Amino acid sequence: MTISFYRLIWALPVAFALHVFEEFATGYPAWATMVTGHPMELPTFLGSNIAFIVIMALLVRWAAKAQSTRAVFWMLAWAAGNLFWNFVYHFACVLAYDRNSPGLITATLIYYPLSLALWQAALAEKIVRPATLAGAIAAGGAFMGAVAAFGIYHLGGA
Repeated sequence: MTISFYRLIWALPVAFALHVFEEFATGYPAWATMVTGHPMELPTFLGSNIAFIVIMALLVRWAAKAQSTRAVFWMLAWAAGNLFWNFVYHFACVLAYDRNSPGLITATLIYYPLSLALWQAALAEKIVRPATLAGAIAAGGAFMGAVAAFGIYHLGGA
């Protein structure tokens, strides 16, 4: 038995909140400061993540109500960036720094399988076409890349 796409999407903000809690509880801001050499203050970490969770919830609500390709695309893009590509980021950090990346547990046990289930449901129920899904995943990757480059590693800045 599979969960319908429009039911499954409501798990996205919950998964995001669980992940942020894990990162907070396991010291992600201090870890990021250590590996990048750039301070990550707790108010910045919490404020940006809370804002991103709220955006996720609003996009889920919009997609559920509108059930339009545009609404679903932006919700899938935001989810891809914040869930799937976040999983990739944590996994890459483990390989790059040869140590645990705070947030890896929920990224691996929740984000990765939830992303795959979401995409499978979107395609199986013909919510979006494969090209639309691929575009959303790519847009999410660009978003996560920008967050990592500028928000975490301070590329090109102080």
